[in-house]
Amino acid sequence: MSKQSADNTQSSLLCRLIYKSNTCWDDFSNEMLVDLAKKSTENNQAMDVSGLLVLSGESFLQVLEGPSDAVNALYVKIIADPRHSSPRLLSFEPITSRLFGEWSMHVVDLYDLPIHHRSLLTAKYPMKEDYIEISDDSALNLSLLLDAKAICLSEAERDPLN
Repeated sequence: MSKQSADNTQSSLLCRLIYKSNTCWDDFSNEMLVDLAKKSTENNQAMDVSGLLVLSGESFLQVLEGPSDAVNALYVKIIADPRHSSPRLLSFEPITSRLFGEWSMHVVDLYDLPIHHRSLLTAKYPMKEDYIEISDDSALNLSLLLDAKAICLSEAERDPLN
């Protein structure tokens, strides 16, 4: 296999990356979060990256899926972003299909969920103070991301303008 063929194969491999970080609220407002989501959606579409960003208290949990070179390049930018502190890679794996392909980027603040959804999540996942704790357990975090996805999709069905 030629180097160019190997490079093309590598860039076309799909992967899933999950990380957590803490927010830097002194530099980060809700308006900035909305703006970040809009810009990320545009940038991720151009790179064929999909994902979901969950905010719980002062912690981010994010999943990124797409071509491995694009996902890795994006993660390098994220860990250099001053709005994130203490970024920690939780999992990185090759995939054959996406679990979060519905969105180029979708953001959900768990604290802002309707009470019945929030109650389900707080009964299922460990809490820290008033927030769902973002642990280091990869399986638990993927489960939380999938639950957040299901809630977002069910809310969208209920309110198509959302």
